[in-house]
Amino acid sequence: MAKEVMLKKYTNRRLYNTDEGRYIKLDEIGDIIRQGNDIKVIDTKTKEDITKQILAQIILEEEKNKKDLLPKTLLYQIIRANEDFIRDFFENYLSMTMESYLSYRELMEKKVKEMSDISRLPYEMGEIFMKSFGFMGKIPSDKT
Repeated sequence: MAKEVMLKKYTNRRLYNTDEGRYIKLDEIGDIIRQGNDIKVIDTKTKEDITKQILAQIILEEEKNKKDLLPKTLLYQIIRANEDFIRDFFENYLSMTMESYLSYRELMEKKVKEMSDISRLPYEMGEIFMKSFGFMGKIPSDKT
């Protein structure tokens, strides 16, 4: 089950994981999120929730490290578009699309696993049929 990991950002820009009692880096926060957990980041000076800024920073850091997450054309479109339109797009459409895609992907991965798990099914079903009718070991030969 996902949990919310509480982080504090100090004036020296360092991020502190209150659950583990240690300072952490952006890539470690990315790992926490990839493990299915959420984060909440509070600026210790202003007491503001700065979670969105840290999430954006993680994406930008990964982009900088050549993970090529966002196409350049999309970035241009975001900058050029109306602010209300972009907010609506990200809050509604993109979020729903991402959830649908991840759900579909999870379902497909499950189906592929099920297919590989039942790959022996025809052989096993044939064996059960043969046993149930007493044919095992009594297959007739052509020499009768």
